[in-house]
Amino acid sequence: MTTIRSLIFLAAAILAVSACTRPQNPAPEKGVSFALNQYRKQHIDSIRYQIELDIPAGKVGKIMGKESIAFHLNALDSALVLDFNVDASHLQEVRVNGEKGDYQFVNEHIVIDVKHLNKGKNEVGIDFVAGDLSLNRSEDYLYTLFVPDRASTCFPLFDQPNLKASYQLTLKTPEGWEAVSNGKLRAKTVENGKNVYRFGETKPVSSYLFAFAAGKFFKETRMVDGREMTMYYRETDTTKVNRNRDEVFQLHAKSLAWLEDYTAIDYPFGKFDFVLLPSFQYGGMEHPGAIFYNEPALFLDENASVNRRMARASVIAHESAHMWFGDLVTMDWFNDVWLKEVFANFMAAKIVHPSFPEINHELRFLLAHYPNAYEVDRTAGTNPILQQLDNLKNAGTLYGAIIYMKAPIVMRQLERKIGESMMQESLREYLKTYAFGNARWDDLISIIDKRSPEDITAWSNVWVKTPGMPEYGIEAGKLVQLKDSAPGRIWEQPLVLKTMANGRLVFPDNDGTGYGYFKMDTASKAWFFARYGNAEASDPVFKGAMLVNSWEGLLRGDGPEPEKMLNYILNILPKEQNPLLVDYLLGNLQSNWWIFLNAAQRAAYQTLVESEIWQLLNSTKDKGIQTSYFRAFKALALTDDGWQKMHGLWTGKLEVKGLVLSEEDKISLAYELALKAKDDGKAILDSQLNATKNPDRKARMQFVIPALSASEAERDAFFETLKKEENREKEAWVLDALTYLHHPLRAQSALKYLRPSLDLLQEIQLTGDIFFPTRWLHNTFAGHSSPEAAQIAQAFLKEHPDYPYFLKNKILQATDLLDRSVKLSVTYAQKEHSPALSQQ
Repeated sequence: MTTIRSLIFLAAAILAVSACTRPQNPAPEKGVSFALNQYRKQHIDSIRYQIELDIPAGKVGKIMGKESIAFHLNALDSALVLDFNVDASHLQEVRVNGEKGDYQFVNEHIVIDVKHLNKGKNEVGIDFVAGDLSLNRSEDYLYTLFVPDRASTCFPLFDQPNLKASYQLTLKTPEGWEAVSNGKLRAKTVENGKNVYRFGETKPVSSYLFAFAAGKFFKETRMVDGREMTMYYRETDTTKVNRNRDEVFQLHAKSLAWLEDYTAIDYPFGKFDFVLLPSFQYGGMEHPGAIFYNEPALFLDENASVNRRMARASVIAHESAHMWFGDLVTMDWFNDVWLKEVFANFMAAKIVHPSFPEINHELRFLLAHYPNAYEVDRTAGTNPILQQLDNLKNAGTLYGAIIYMKAPIVMRQLERKIGESMMQESLREYLKTYAFGNARWDDLISIIDKRSPEDITAWSNVWVKTPGMPEYGIEAGKLVQLKDSAPGRIWEQPLVLKTMANGRLVFPDNDGTGYGYFKMDTASKAWFFARYGNAEASDPVFKGAMLVNSWEGLLRGDGPEPEKMLNYILNILPKEQNPLLVDYLLGNLQSNWWIFLNAAQRAAYQTLVESEIWQLLNSTKDKGIQTSYFRAFKALALTDDGWQKMHGLWTGKLEVKGLVLSEEDKISLAYELALKAKDDGKAILDSQLNATKNPDRKARMQFVIPALSASEAERDAFFETLKKEENREKEAWVLDALTYLHHPLRAQSALKYLRPSLDLLQEIQLTGDIFFPTRWLHNTFAGHSSPEAAQIAQAFLKEHPDYPYFLKNKILQATDLLDRSVKLSVTYAQKEHSPALSQQ
């Protein structure tokens, strides 16, 4: 008995000691699980961060950090978990409530035992080396990009959207560097030969919205309509800056004023600055008080088309709208990330439309959203708008065309269903109810459901919470929904069709508002293309809707077949003067040319296509349309005559009246010339590199040049470098290089890159930014149309039956056109040998 009692006491003592050094709950998994998110949301609030970072010159030195995290804790039933996605060597010291504390570093988390914590106020101090993954460091500048869960790759914090906090940042930078962050600059001093920037405390924001940039930037401050704004930029072409600067400031001012009026809420975040970055990964990122943009999207070339000017206005309006939709009210969990994006797009359209009266906005909405949404929704890898998410480490995979393109279509349906006034009233209530907090899509639906007699919840359950697109046929002169992939699912939407010739010709969805595949008969398609532009087929929206229907028909094997589509497009381009339709037609021309026509067909039409596009390039009076034809000619030209024309434009010995070529245009011409040269093209690339003045464009070009090499061995060596994470840091540069590595002219030699590119995908998802996995796949497979390429992707998925669901979908999306190309080539070959099939 004595021995047994001693053993019991000994075991109890061991357990007591263990409890002091080990958290009382299981080790947290990597990333932020939904369970951890829910627990911290319930028990932690009133968070304030004070962060100091000491940034050295160059891009390789360590960035030393100090941090204080103050917060309120309402329970002591579990260890405290902070997120820090680096290796343990980055942690130097952890202090809890003024004393050096024990902690464990487990699965990218700092875990602090409850014995060091108080119920109520707590403060954790941490000395650390900042992680580089999301700092986008160059030799003379850096910028953060923390969406969706990347703040923890830089410094320790509670990295989830529903734990909003205030941030107070101090940056020490090399002399000569500027710095900007969310908070207003309170003081700038010089200490020990370094600039010290002290920024004021921010309003409560989610962790992915905290941001800073530092480096050698130009800057300009303006007072516009009583609001001070500062623009930071790196463009060295002063003529280009001067040409765009005033409009960039005015577009921001106009957007903010409109949003204040629509929402009845003043701009919520005090100061308003924006930073233009030369190779920024997105069009823009909505950091409150410090929006980041892709610089070329705002500083336009002299002969920018109306499409590009409107795209600039739209991205500015989009990011401005995020100040209310996404920043003031943020999704509770990243499965609702679409909510902030759809309202930013939705508001941007309302803001921008009045400034472009020359644009047919119904047509633009149709062509900007429907084809891109269908590009994903028709695939086996499609997803619903509202997706499931178990861990924030997978949040980046939720982004894509369904969020950005389908969701605005669905939101427009909703507004038309309940009316503009009810929509505005509901959104005002939503913003005021959840200001500086978090909300879900269902929270907004409940607000609308209280006001509307319609069953909005049932409508939402189909359009928002299920994947795919409906398909419609014509029966007895009416549109009917065909068999759906989900039995019993009804896609509730108003549908129209137009009939002619006593009902013999039928044009479904003639107003372009319906969403889905609208199957057209052969006779109606032939009539449409034969009379394109005539009085009966002159309405721009009608033309756009029928072109979209016809392209979908080609992709699904319903015709027109690729060669016939090529002839249709070549015949109607000279009749078209609408820049939106010209751009859409040229896009389909190039996709059809490289993906669906075979090499023999391309060879047969090469001279004709070049001649037609060159003639249109020279004859058009619209500078924007002229630029579109220039880009199409550059992409398609392959004959000796075409190459010489491109070379003449590049050297300046050949001029096209009205065509002004920027430095970017000259670089892209050099790329095409080198790719299509009969020799190795190296002299052209070297010449352009020497002539390029902007240092950022020069560095980008130096990176891309090996991908253009005439030497297959050199291209192979370049691809091998992409397997190392540090060589993928400049994602825009990598994407440029992939375009040329996998160009259709080199697709056969690039087959060997496909499997390793798929093998890298999971790593790319973990180390790259949110759009990079999708773009990596797209630029890898877009140039391929062979059965061998399709087989490589299919074999990969077959060998990995348990591959992550989100990434499997991305592969299926990226290879959809490739698979269709292979299937269509077989289908049309069979029709050629079967008169009965060819007449269908």
